Amino acid sequence: MAGLLVTAVNTSEAIEREVIFKQIDKLENTGDDITHKIYLALDQVMFTPINRSSIHVLASCIDDVADTIQEAGGRIYLYNILDFVTPIKEIALLIQKAGIEIEKAVNLLREVDNDDTCNAACKQIKIYEHQSDQIYYNAVAELFANETDAINLIKYREILSSLENTVNRCKNASDALEAILINRLH
Repeated sequence: MAGLLVTAVNTSEAIEREVIFKQIDKLENTGDDITHKIYLALDQVMFTPINRSSIHVLASCIDDVADTIQEAGGRIYLYNILDFVTPIKEIALLIQKAGIEIEKAVNLLREVDNDDTCNAACKQIKIYEHQSDQIYYNAVAELFANETDAINLIKYREILSSLENTVNRCKNASDALEAILINRLH
């Protein structure tokens, strides 16, 4: 989904973006189905390799990332944004990078001896979140200083807010992953 979002903000054709946003919606629905299946499976399995509540929290955090990617894409689509300012592209790229790190860390959970690599992925996500904060605050300040059209100001601020919120959700997933690693030590 994050890769599609990056593609969308770097695509100049509105028709192509519409197709991309429909793909994002479809993937978000698929993600909801997967999350639901995880919850059902947790109720049916007697023993889990990771604490049951930690699995639930992690699945919920990852679902939140998907939800906020869909929200950001939906706002871009609904507001009919044609000119993607650099901060939108930069934060979308950070979302993609954070998503790659989440995937890497989740895959590393299978192996106990990769906790250091998993922790490194979690730290990298937090770096991306900090970078996103800086880009967001600077972009909003720039909007308020220079945008003369109040409607455009609101549109861009809402989109930037959704994108920045998505990176925050990636950090929440990172926190859930770190909690799993800490619980494994005890």
